[in-house]
Amino acid sequence: MPPVSPDPTQAEPGRELVPAAPASTGIRQRAIAVDAGQRTRLLRYLMEHNGWHSVLVFVATKHAAEMVADKLRKAGLSAEPLHDQLSPGKRTQVVADFKAERLRVVVATEAAVRDLALATVLVNYDLPRSTLNYNQRLRCSGGASANGVVLSFVSADTEAHFSLIEKRQGLPLPREQIAGFEPRQAPGTAAPSTGGIKGKRANKKDKLHATANPGP
Repeated sequence: MPPVSPDPTQAEPGRELVPAAPASTGIRQRAIAVDAGQRTRLLRYLMEHNGWHSVLVFVATKHAAEMVADKLRKAGLSAEPLHDQLSPGKRTQVVADFKAERLRVVVATEAAVRDLALATVLVNYDLPRSTLNYNQRLRCSGGASANGVVLSFVSADTEAHFSLIEKRQGLPLPREQIAGFEPRQAPGTAAPSTGGIKGKRANKKDKLHATANPGP
């Protein structure tokens, strides 16, 4: 009797179960090195340079969704935030406007758009917290049959986290640099940013300590 192959859906103890990314060679994944403070400007440049008319941007928090959408509107782009603290009617309207191309950009949190295939251009403005979340985001890039592109903005303080996602994906990506937006900070030189990364969120005690002991 031939040996039974291990069940790929069963994770080993202590190991994250990572579902496969959408089975499509049409989804192109890219990683762009950029300083965190230049991400909004870079996004606007890429939209203009590539002629993108419909872009889904992922951020980590409701506050970030509101802030980035506001910056894009001030730059003349039709953009709306999408997060789970909006009313159901508002979320439905934003999705409908985006699909009808009345909006160019939706800045969303994962919970608000999970499993919705909304756009062929997806930007990880903030990196996902885990490989599981990364693959869930991929499913929003127009569906498995779409010729989509998924961009991840990687800064000095998120390089190690994205490298871990790559390792678990088994898909190393070269770090692209865009002329005029080359990062000034090298990995390992920036103060660690823990926002949005699984298991690294600062607690109340840490925040009080930082307030009482400011850096130089």
